[in-house]
Amino acid sequence: MPSPFPGMDPYLETAAGWGGVHSALIYAIQAELNRHLPEGLRAKIDEYVYVQDQPDTGRRVKVKPDAFIPEAHTSGNGVAVAARPTTEPTTRGRLPEGRKRRTRRVVVTGPGQRVLTAVEVMSFSNKLPGDDRDAYLRKRREYLASVDLVEIDLLRVGERMPAGEPLPPPSDYLVLSCRADRFPDVETWTRTVREPLPVLPVPIGPGRKPCPLDLRVCLDRLYDETRAAVDIDYAEPPEFPLRAADAEWAADLLKKHAKKRKK
Repeated sequence: MPSPFPGMDPYLETAAGWGGVHSALIYAIQAELNRHLPEGLRAKIDEYVYVQDQPDTGRRVKVKPDAFIPEAHTSGNGVAVAARPTTEPTTRGRLPEGRKRRTRRVVVTGPGQRVLTAVEVMSFSNKLPGDDRDAYLRKRREYLASVDLVEIDLLRVGERMPAGEPLPPPSDYLVLSCRADRFPDVETWTRTVREPLPVLPVPIGPGRKPCPLDLRVCLDRLYDETRAAVDIDYAEPPEFPLRAADAEWAADLLKKHAKKRKK
């Protein structure tokens, strides 16, 4: 049974449980991408890749994306298995360039295999001051202008990653997408706890149509397959409190949900 919330479930945002949610969400994203990627491409997880200068100066930086899409060994026919409408971004902006455009970088997984897209799901450590955030910001700089980057932030607490100018509107959750061939231009999707999650157009390199990624499908799979509801007490407020108006809305939503389950 899916979460009673129309979008992100704030009861999944717990300090103790987010590690499991984070891992399950990455697996769900991998599965959903692989349902829709064109022939010859596939999403992969849990592998280290290298970023190197192009032309190669010998400098290589080891990074580990949450999920990534490598370039195919064969071209395939470029036709997606299934197509569906994606959600228009909330805002479009520009990041500080941070490096000269003439220095391009390429991410490689091995001989003849180049990463097209890196997908990162934010953790608490990414959003709180300290070594982990600093390390992620360094990794992010290696991605930008090198590969297509998608950042998914489904945590209401902590400091967001820089999202460029103009700033996106205030929100509970945010997704950022930056295509390597359009850097420093970015697109952002913002959502409140009351809103459905977007169907993202995940970029997969120049000349290819973006791959749709339905975050709600991923969340439903996570919720069901991990039996998340077993550990959730919807009679109590979430660990990280909602704003007063949202807490009132959530209480009413959960009462209606409880009544439906009793019928």
